[in-house]
Amino acid sequence: MKRLMSFESLAQVGHLKNILEQSGIDCLIKNEQLSGGLGEIPFLDCLPELWIIRDQDFLRAESLLKATLNFHESEKSWRCIDCGENNESHFAVCWQCSSPDSLNT
Repeated sequence: MKRLMSFESLAQVGHLKNILEQSGIDCLIKNEQLSGGLGEIPFLDCLPELWIIRDQDFLRAESLLKATLNFHESEKSWRCIDCGENNESHFAVCWQCSSPDSLNT
């Protein structure tokens, strides 16, 4: 069993665990319940960790997660041409004035 990564967010670890399991890679989350120990236990020791059960799956899991994380980092925000507001990439319309994203219409 090998530790793949640690994260600040348990939700993010859970999401990445689901991605790996859908690809047939057995994994588990360690430190799920340690956030209650913050202060008594050092912060870095409380971070949720994603572990791969079978060592032979480690490189494939690492590759899948890098591709997933790079995909999310590559998403760009866009500026509304009507009001000038910055919008995150997942918005199809401006959250400020409801104008559509002119680059994706």
